[in-house]
Amino acid sequence: MAKQKINLKVDSKAYQMTIDSDKEEIYRLAEREVNANIAKLKKAFGDNCDIKDCLAITALQFSINNISMARQNELDSDDVAALDALSQMMDKHLNRITPRKKSNTK
Repeated sequence: MAKQKINLKVDSKAYQMTIDSDKEEIYRLAEREVNANIAKLKKAFGDNCDIKDCLAITALQFSINNISMARQNELDSDDVAALDALSQMMDKHLNRITPRKKSNTK
């Protein structure tokens, strides 16, 4: 997989990274989300929120969202497992049923 160097800025500070080329869009979107969240916090809290506080709150918010999504996916996996079991039961039942012969009455 091809690698490339990119610069990401978080609150005007540049960070150089080497990433897989096909993941650049994800990194750029993450950069925008982090900066947007920092700007929102600075606007809401003004001078009471320095960059360390903004970054800490942003990290907490993203971690909470990540954990919530992971738990939601776990529930979805349970649902898929239940549907798979139901499908297998239906297949067993349908395989026991013998097809009826067609009559040639006209």
